[in-house]
Amino acid sequence: MNKRPEIPENITHAEYFNRLLKDRVNHAPISKISGLDAVIQFEITDGENGIWCVVVENGFVTEVTKETLVKPTCAFILDSNTFLSILRREITPQKAFFQGKVAIKGNMLLALRMNILVNYL
Repeated sequence: MNKRPEIPENITHAEYFNRLLKDRVNHAPISKISGLDAVIQFEITDGENGIWCVVVENGFVTEVTKETLVKPTCAFILDSNTFLSILRREITPQKAFFQGKVAIKGNMLLALRMNILVNYL
């Protein structure tokens, strides 16, 4: 089994989506959420802005794409600094949301579970 890749200190959000997200989630040491099927969209509003869609099937990431494939289950709109701060555990997703740093669209129940899901990232 492959090891979970570490997050380099100077990584950009685009590099994270393109190189690390799938392997980090799929090789996370915590159990997967069986039955979790979703398309989670991240809309980054600055820098190398864009939309990344993360396809999750039975708790595993099967695809990360910069194209919108289908209507997302939930979407997070945030800047790259907030995204990276969440990854580095400098701020929780809930705190970022309540400080107005993250907007959410779609399935709010899944979005609220991001505090759990961020442990996979």
